[in-house]
Amino acid sequence: MAVISPTREAVFGKREMLSNEFGAGLLLQANSAGYLFTTARHVVGSDWDVRKKKRALISLASGLWAGADVIARHNTLDLALLWLPRHSGDADFSQPIARPKEGESIFVIGHPEGLRFTLSTGIVSRLQGSILQISAPVSPGNSGGPVYDANGSLIGVVVSTMDKSINPNAENLNFAVGSEALLKESGWEFAAGGREHFKAFLNTSSAEKQASGSKQTSPGPKSDAQH
Repeated sequence: MAVISPTREAVFGKREMLSNEFGAGLLLQANSAGYLFTTARHVVGSDWDVRKKKRALISLASGLWAGADVIARHNTLDLALLWLPRHSGDADFSQPIARPKEGESIFVIGHPEGLRFTLSTGIVSRLQGSILQISAPVSPGNSGGPVYDANGSLIGVVVSTMDKSINPNAENLNFAVGSEALLKESGWEFAAGGREHFKAFLNTSSAEKQASGSKQTSPGPKSDAQH
């Protein structure tokens, strides 16, 4: 779980600085080469050319900031991928991903109105294509944050909430992109090197899913009883 902010250049020099905007993000994979994060595309800026270098700043619970490359954006969904090179350590991690179900319990983590690492709970109210409607409260600062099921598997990424100033009758109408888009290479536009990092995550996720399926379908011990 992370805080993510687009960068801006300092007036003097080329040092990366925090912008006044921020959102949430989450770690999809850690391997020996680095860390793959995802967030909502609008958190890092919706209008940018993947052929040009795009940067963002990432902060974890420690409060320290590190620069990351924005390596991909989804062409139709509000999703982006970021890559942070690794300089020490070798622990591996891959975020479990599950298919969302209407009515299931969920929890959301984000930074609503700057209140970092806030947890809220709710249910999946409705599914429509790649979009989840959720009842868990979200606010500006939650965008890009994870929607988890009761088992801690990722089922979505928060992207928006209905603005009551525009729709006064709207009550707790919040939306996320379903996490299945993070398991498909199609629909993404990659910066240099981005496809390779994403494929490494897809390969790991596929292998773990197959291993889990094998455990669930493996036959039990044979009985010695005579038939």
